[in-house]
Amino acid sequence: MITAFVDPVKDASGLGGNRCRLVMLDSKPTQALPSWSDVTTCVSWPHTSEFPAAIVLRCYSPGGQLIQCCGHGLMAASHAWMARLGQDALTLFMQGSRVESWQSRGETWLRFSALEMQSCEVPAWVRDVLSIPSNPVSAAYSGGSSDYMVLQWPDGFDLRSLTPPDETLANYTQRALICTAARPEVGDRAIELRYFAPQYGVREDAATGSAMRVLAAYWSSRFDRLLGHQCSSSGGRLLSRWAPNYVEVGGVCVATEAVTLNGE
Repeated sequence: MITAFVDPVKDASGLGGNRCRLVMLDSKPTQALPSWSDVTTCVSWPHTSEFPAAIVLRCYSPGGQLIQCCGHGLMAASHAWMARLGQDALTLFMQGSRVESWQSRGETWLRFSALEMQSCEVPAWVRDVLSIPSNPVSAAYSGGSSDYMVLQWPDGFDLRSLTPPDETLANYTQRALICTAARPEVGDRAIELRYFAPQYGVREDAATGSAMRVLAAYWSSRFDRLLGHQCSSSGGRLLSRWAPNYVEVGGVCVATEAVTLNGE
């Protein structure tokens, strides 16, 4: 068993990212693994010995909750397993979803099925929960009642002025909040984002690949490609490409540490 620390979605300077502990097994685990509570932990193994270029992945939040779609975990697994297997493309399986991945020009890419967005009214509770003087200009949701809500502010709005919500957000919604604004002064496809999910033990995520998948669909009427900067405390740089039937999310990954546990 090998455990590796991988920082996906670094920015152009090599800073930032969202550290992930990746446990790499030779086969499906048959017993409980050690529990960790400091960072997202993803357990991975080959789908079958006859099909080693397909990797099964289960990711857990620092609070130990199973994550349905962990973008930075998928990116970390793709990066590390391609290096281990000497491959430039892999198939990943997570919670019944199949995700194709590959490397191009030093970036790791994932291809997801496209998500549907549904516009909605901006909830009245947003101003109080995020401690802001004014509401977003639009809102939308994706998936079910425990998936995602997107809140958009005017172009150029400084998302760093938002206060991360605490667990009381669960009194209003079970959806994670993806806050976003376009930054035309940076580039014609540049956006910023922040991701809040305190209901699931993540008051603010550092760099969120699954949020970029949602935003690729949300912004698709204006941009077919995005350069996203996640303005969390550590920051991260994410890329996306949108097509009617699929979304591609990419970024730079760096393996920072790898150790063998128990001599295995």
